Amino acid sequence: MQRAVATVYAVGMFMTIMDTQIVNVALAPLGRQFSATPAQVQWVVTGYLLSIAVSIPASGWLGDRFGTTRVFLVTVALFTVASALCAASGSLTELVGTRVLQGFGGGLMLPVGTTMLYRAYPQDQRVKLARTITAVTVIAPATAPIIGGILLTTLSWHWIFLVNVPFGIFAFCFGFAFLPRKDAFHRHPFDTTGFVLAGAGLAGVMYGLGEGAASSWGSPATWAPLIAGSALLAAFTRHSLRARHALLRLRLFQDRLFRSCCVIVGISTSSFFGPLVFIALYLQEGRGVSALTSGLTIFPEAVAIGLSSQLVSRLYPRVGPRRLMTAGFLGLTVVDGLLTFAGGGTSLWLVRALTFALGVSVSYVMLPTQAAAFARMSAADTGHAAAIFTALQRTASAFAIAVLTAVLAIGGDHQVRAPLHAFPAVFAVTAGMSLLGAVYALRIHDRDAESTMVRSKPGVPVTADPDRERLVGP
Repeated sequence: MQRAVATVYAVGMFMTIMDTQIVNVALAPLGRQFSATPAQVQWVVTGYLLSIAVSIPASGWLGDRFGTTRVFLVTVALFTVASALCAASGSLTELVGTRVLQGFGGGLMLPVGTTMLYRAYPQDQRVKLARTITAVTVIAPATAPIIGGILLTTLSWHWIFLVNVPFGIFAFCFGFAFLPRKDAFHRHPFDTTGFVLAGAGLAGVMYGLGEGAASSWGSPATWAPLIAGSALLAAFTRHSLRARHALLRLRLFQDRLFRSCCVIVGISTSSFFGPLVFIALYLQEGRGVSALTSGLTIFPEAVAIGLSSQLVSRLYPRVGPRRLMTAGFLGLTVVDGLLTFAGGGTSLWLVRALTFALGVSVSYVMLPTQAAAFARMSAADTGHAAAIFTALQRTASAFAIAVLTAVLAIGGDHQVRAPLHAFPAVFAVTAGMSLLGAVYALRIHDRDAESTMVRSKPGVPVTADPDRERLVGP
């Protein structure tokens, strides 16, 4: 059963993360296809991200009310059908609408799948679990530009959506056949107020960040939704702390380890995915290489993750998350610092070596974070914790891209194409983020994650600790 859950989750996660990245490669061809301006075609991305933001807060309640397996299979089916509809779109309006539908499926799939996965594996196997999650999380965005470049070069834009269909069909059929069914936990009433406040708040913040990155930070279209979204999220926080059956149990932040891991994942997402995106921009806009060459130059990062995660998973029970995370952040700081010296004559092989080192470093951060984050969560709290964790990852990614885009625009004097001299400032900022992460990682207490650091023998079950069954109230 565990392998079935891991297989279906990995396929679903790879599909949704790759889709997010692969569409970015196709924005220019889509603009030409539908005779649309860059601002208009950007809604293909914005609509998708907004629907994800709206759907994530409801994932914990849905999984607990109807069962994670049922909800996961429905979201896989929704995402797959929406992908086919995206490919069949005859206008930009139709494409944006189907992307919104696709976003609802993708937004629910990740947190519900994470909940299903963590409930299936005992504490002593969380490191293996984290290795799978980390590998998929970083391999998908690294391979997306290569796959997108090949599909756009050899076929057409329709295939960037059709490529999801066989993955989705496999995940649904395999999951329908092998996943467990009876896993509903409660029948609490739906928190409509919390859903409206959280969904609208996250959507407002993500929309404002996207507008700021794409146009101007001084525009009302940027700061108005940012202010409104932040106010709604503040209202949601106050409501959730008072509600008897809150949509998301924000009291989970009372747990020191979960709170620290949420901060760590926010910093690591910013300090890793930011450089990943802007290395591609440095290569394509700064140096004029093709999208395919850029993708192949970044791909060593995925290879590094696959290799280094094996070592990290073995070190974790002996060393603990604190020192591994600190070492990883320091590695990211060094790599980002070296990237500030990359120029027009820098060897592509040196850039590939740096992306490889980037992958090695991030595995020392992300794998321990994934392994330790839910160590003190009961099974009933895992769905809410996964929704919070996913929302933070998505928001941190959008925030990092928006901030780094603003830094790039300032360094390039707001030119249409970013010049080479604008990129060192971007990598300097990510180096600062990484250094901040190293300082914060020192606050992690290994003893909080001791249940995940057990080196169990094959076939010997780990006895559950009854004192950990519920550390935080509903």
